[in-house]
Order: sequence, then structure tokens, then C-alpha cells
Amino acid sequence: MKLSRYVLRYDTEDGSVYFNTKNNHSFLITNELKKNIQENKTTESEYIAYLEENKYLLEENEVNKYLKQIEDRNNEILEFTILTHGDCNFRCKYCYEHFKNIGMSIETENAILKFAEEKLSNSQYHFLRIAWFGGEPLLGYKTIQRLSLEFLKICERFGITYSASITTNGFLLTSSKFEKLVREYDVTNFQITIDGDGESHDSQRVLKNQKGSYARILNNLHKMKDSNLDFICTLRFNISKENYDHMESFLLNDGRYFKNDDRFFLLYHNIGNWGQGDRSKDDCVTVFKNDMSFGISKKAVDLGYHLSLPSIVVHNSFSCYANRLNHYMFNVRGIVQACTVALYDNQNVFGNINTGFINKDKMKGWFLSVREDCKTCPFVLVCKSGFCPMAKHITKLSSSVICKNMQEKIRKNLALYAISGCYEDILDVD
Repeated sequence: MKLSRYVLRYDTEDGSVYFNTKNNHSFLITNELKKNIQENKTTESEYIAYLEENKYLLEENEVNKYLKQIEDRNNEILEFTILTHGDCNFRCKYCYEHFKNIGMSIETENAILKFAEEKLSNSQYHFLRIAWFGGEPLLGYKTIQRLSLEFLKICERFGITYSASITTNGFLLTSSKFEKLVREYDVTNFQITIDGDGESHDSQRVLKNQKGSYARILNNLHKMKDSNLDFICTLRFNISKENYDHMESFLLNDGRYFKNDDRFFLLYHNIGNWGQGDRSKDDCVTVFKNDMSFGISKKAVDLGYHLSLPSIVVHNSFSCYANRLNHYMFNVRGIVQACTVALYDNQNVFGNINTGFINKDKMKGWFLSVREDCKTCPFVLVCKSGFCPMAKHITKLSSSVICKNMQEKIRKNLALYAISGCYEDILDVD
């Protein structure tokens, strides 16, 4: 019996968690059963049969086989990220965007719809995924309304499965808007940022008028939780030196209202040096050199919270949207891009949907391409030779640095996956 090199393992006090990156299957085997397997041939045979059934054992040419499966799955999905408005009602102290008070024109909306219809008329696609982004996307709520209804009609016509998400600061997310987004426009995945407790959040995530935003956002989140609607909400926490000590305060206080609701997940990220945007030098936060997200994520798990990232990062569908072949980002003026961070870099501009021109050859340079020397790496089916195209093309990090960062990211999230008890099966003695 020889396990595939693409099976990841994390040891806990109770046993070992195995995650098969070939098919995303996972299980915990207890220490007691491991001992029993060594002593009992029948138990050993049953265990080997279980491993073989779930593809944990070495297969011939397995890396190419499963990379092909991942590619085929991605080719069935058409993805749009749409920046509905050029402005934001916030002026966060780490924001990289330059704001302009413009909404999306009817002409640009129609050009996007025409492009979607042309693409989806090709039987290649089975799924359409829309991500509403900004600025603050709810400033462009009318665009979300109109495009959503048209996307739904197109998908019904071609038999396409539709889904939509939104990244919003949550300030404008009234009960009425929230219910309409879920019920009428099929927006069922929300990401809303809460930067610690009220004090730290209001220091970092300030309104244009310099007032705080925490109390209203928290109230809107309470109304989401009190509804009986089917949705997922990720509460994102951006970590700086200024707010780090306030992260636990949210977990021990305001966060408890959401802890036992399976619709709410927590997500921790270090703030990065993403660009100055429209901020002055005084409107900044201090960036950590080391990753601080793992420690606070583990604390959240210990306190009984659900995390969003562990199950995503170890899964072989994990990749940045900017990496994917059938992903298109449209800004408020119809400019076609891939990355929502490198908004102002010419390398991230591929045409304009209003003219119908997209430089596909230029776009191809951003897409995932697995190097031959990576194929023996146990993380390759997750990493696929690098996660962030901006790191490769714009910040120009070396392959060794990208590799080191990705391996660390996967290992930490595998640990969180294991201690969160996300695995599918538990193998124990009867």
C-alpha cells in the first residue's frame, strides 16, 4: 500500500487527518484504530479498501489526470466581477482605490449583457457566477437590480445555473435591500468587513464624513441573522498593528450573536501594502511583517466560531479569480480587467466591453499554468504553480517566494481545517 503524494496529513491529539487533494475527500483516523490496523489483518484490509475506494492510493499518471479534471471543471464556469460604481461612502485607512462619483451607464450594462449572452449560447458553460464589487457596489444598486434580472433570464433560456455574491461594507445593506438581493436577485453570498470591535473598526473604516460606521453595520448584520433566508455571510477582518489587540474583543462580545449560526463565517487577513489610493499619508495603518491571521483564526475556532478559509484553501478548486480562464472583470466604464487590486496598472487592462475588444492573448499571460517542476509537489493540485497573478506579473515576486508563501498558507489552513473538524469521515474502532 502506497499513499498518493497528493494526500496531505495533519496530526492531532486524537489521530491523523488526511485530505486528498485529488478529489477533496477527507477523514480523521483515530490513534486507537491505527493501532488496531497494525494488529488485525481484517481491519487492515478494510482500511486499505476504504483508501482505494476514495482514491487515496497512488495512481498511474495521477497528477495530469486530476489537473485535467480541474481544468475541465473550470471550463464549465463563466465568471464576471462587476464594479457597479466608481465611488465609496467609506474612506478606509488601507484602501488602494481612487474614487470617482460615477455609476455604470446603460450602454455598458447592455454591452455586458450582450457579451454574457454570446458566451452562454456556447454549450461549454453550465454555470454563471457574478461577483458584485466596487467602490461600494450598493451605490450602484440599480445596476445590480437591472443586470441581475437580465442575467437570470439569460440563464433560464440556456439552462445555466446562476449564482451571485457581493463584497460590501454593509452600511447601506438595509433589511429591504438584503431581502431583495436574496429573494429576487439570487445574491446569496455576502462578504462584509468588521475590523475588530467598535473602537478599532471606527478608527480604520471611517465614512467620507470621518464618522464611524460600526454600529449601523452591526445592526444590519443582526437583521440578516434574524431573518430565515438562506445565505452565507463571511465577516472579514483586516488585521493591522493598530487593531490586532481588538480582534479578540469582537469574539468575546459582539461576535457571540453570530457564533452558533451556520450561515456566518469568519475570515482573517493581514492588511497588505496594496497602494495609497486617494488617502493622505496621515490616513494609514501599520502593516505587520509576519502573518497574524493564523493565531486569531485558531482562537476563533477554540471559541466555537466557523471559519471560511480552511475548507477553501485546501480544496483543489482554490485559485484567485484573476487566474481563471473564463473570468472577466468589468469596471464602471466597461474596461475589461482580471484583478480587483491592480486596478490602475496597464498590465491589468485587456480592452473595453463597450467596443467589443478584448485582448485575449494579453489575458492568457495571467492564467494558471502549472510548471512541470511543480508536479511532484504534494501541494500542486491546490497551488497550481502560484495563486496570485499580480504577485507574478506586477510585484514580480520570485517563484521561490511565491512557492514558500503558498506552502505556508496551505499548511496553516490544513491545520485549521483539522482542528475545526471539517473532515467528512471519522474512522474509529467499533
